[in-house]
Amino acid sequence: MGNGIVFSHFYPFEHVDERLLPSIFAEFRDNGVENLVFTDSFSTRLLKSPEFFQRLKAACHDVGVRLREMHAPFGECYDLACESSARRPGLFRDHLTCMRYAAETGSRTYTIHVGAWDSVYLHKPNELIRPLVLEALEQLIPEAEKLDLILALENAFERSNAPTEVMYYVNTVGNAHVGCCFDSGHANVMAARPGKTQEQYGPHMLHTVWQEHIEFCTDAFELMAPAMVTCHLHDNDGFSDQHRMPGDGTVDWADLSEKLRKYAPRLRSIQSEVNTVSRGYSIRALCGKFREIFPGLA
Repeated sequence: MGNGIVFSHFYPFEHVDERLLPSIFAEFRDNGVENLVFTDSFSTRLLKSPEFFQRLKAACHDVGVRLREMHAPFGECYDLACESSARRPGLFRDHLTCMRYAAETGSRTYTIHVGAWDSVYLHKPNELIRPLVLEALEQLIPEAEKLDLILALENAFERSNAPTEVMYYVNTVGNAHVGCCFDSGHANVMAARPGKTQEQYGPHMLHTVWQEHIEFCTDAFELMAPAMVTCHLHDNDGFSDQHRMPGDGTVDWADLSEKLRKYAPRLRSIQSEVNTVSRGYSIRALCGKFREIFPGLA
């Protein structure tokens, strides 16, 4: 694995009172962690309460941790594929603001969602979504260049967020400040394996998201590796997005860690994305598990 790769740990900060942040930061620090993910809950909050930024910076400074690798706000009103002409100028402004916060804290990547609302609920084909996403990237790239920040498009488990679509945008734009974020959990949900059938998925995934025909993608890593600048690592049973600890699902971690070391030449950072709160894991267990997988890095 190349030099300069930063490992950052995710925590679901939206579930805790702000007064608990120093304690959580300290728990990570006491388990040997220096870098935490600048989560979407933080970035979304900053858009509504900008005064929160100084308190957040002070808490990090006092404890001795850093927020790295920002995740952009996401959802219908923040995704690049948002089609509302009334919303889109504000969407661009919000992302530009968050990108500046990201740069100020030393983040090198800005993970962002293409979006799934129109694909899932309006059944809009990718061909109609693409111009909206390309327009949004055109608006954001100049600031990314100025800030030396890479926009990292994340794969998910909808047609509009498939690895092939992520790479369509990366290749079409052809700019060094646009790459991808490989999400291991999302890739595992969409990967085929012996005995796995679409009927085993939940009704929302089968009927609503994929309209009765799920398109498997087993080579997500290989497709995205040339443009991979960061990654979200977590596990699941292969059928839903559970954000489990590595080893508590069906991801092959020995294989994935080796491929990250060997076949992702643009990789700048690795991010855990295990949800310790909803899954009942301790911070100590989280840190220990990733240290086993990435010795000397996590």
